Amino acid sequence: MRRAVMLLPVLMLASVALLRTDVQAAPPSDPGRSEHERIVRYWTPDRVVGARPRDFDRPLAPQARPGGGGGGGSTTAVKGATWTGGGLVKLTTGRVLFTLSGVDYVCSGSVVSDGSTVGATSLVLTAGHCVYDDAADVFATNWMFVPDYGTARTFNCDAASFGCWTAQSLVTTSAWQNGDFNEDYAFAVVGPGGKSGQSNQLDATVGAQEISFLLSHPREVFAFGYPAAKKYNGQTLVYCSGTTIADTFGGSTDYGLACDMTGGSSGGPWLANFDRATGRGTLTSVNSFKYYALSQYMFGPYFDGYGQKTYDTALAATGNTLVTP
Repeated sequence: MRRAVMLLPVLMLASVALLRTDVQAAPPSDPGRSEHERIVRYWTPDRVVGARPRDFDRPLAPQARPGGGGGGGSTTAVKGATWTGGGLVKLTTGRVLFTLSGVDYVCSGSVVSDGSTVGATSLVLTAGHCVYDDAADVFATNWMFVPDYGTARTFNCDAASFGCWTAQSLVTTSAWQNGDFNEDYAFAVVGPGGKSGQSNQLDATVGAQEISFLLSHPREVFAFGYPAAKKYNGQTLVYCSGTTIADTFGGSTDYGLACDMTGGSSGGPWLANFDRATGRGTLTSVNSFKYYALSQYMFGPYFDGYGQKTYDTALAATGNTLVTP
């Protein structure tokens, strides 16, 4: 009996020690992954259907004459058609979902090369107004990118071709903070994503388009997006192609392209040196705005040295950032 009494405390201590060891060995939580999963849960099918296109129609300058300003195209120009060519552009272009000032919106975006497919994050190029509300002076929340969205007709992230990726940081210009459409572009820094149970890098999964700054104009470009208003349904990748024109209508430094894409296409990529066979090109602008009386043209900002600085800032961003010139 004496030996049994002495062994009981020893066994109890051993059990407590094992229990404490188990508690200490539990893996730490991952706040980034938890936020990713929260955003994915936020975008229910009803919310996706109810998301509004965030696009802008601007008034013409008083001296502007609708219909002037150059051709904005050629005999081979395409002013709005479904892209059936496949290739890299289909994989890297997607739909953007986000919330601004309590309202859910939809835009378009494109995966942009960050120089490597090995790092912890990837970059998505879109419009400044698709990440920041210049009127309310706030960044978007619930920001999510769905590449190759056209296959996700009944939306959920597991039904999409490659799943979903969510923003860890949003980077745009302080000029857009003040409503300057000359600098209406932005980059979202997205972490690992994909379908349920996956943790893949975006650019390693779908690829990425190169980006260039200070390219000369006029030049031929191909513009892409997921327009959701009027004759479009937001489910199909649409494109326009033609030769750019200078904005002589509203006095911006943007360039125009004959294009009938509608709301929801904002932030979609403009690609120079585009190869139809491979779907690869050089990012040179994004769909930004139209004029009330000039709906046949889409305008996009010129990627200058300020754009280069914004891109460089996004490469190292660890939080939402407004970039000064």
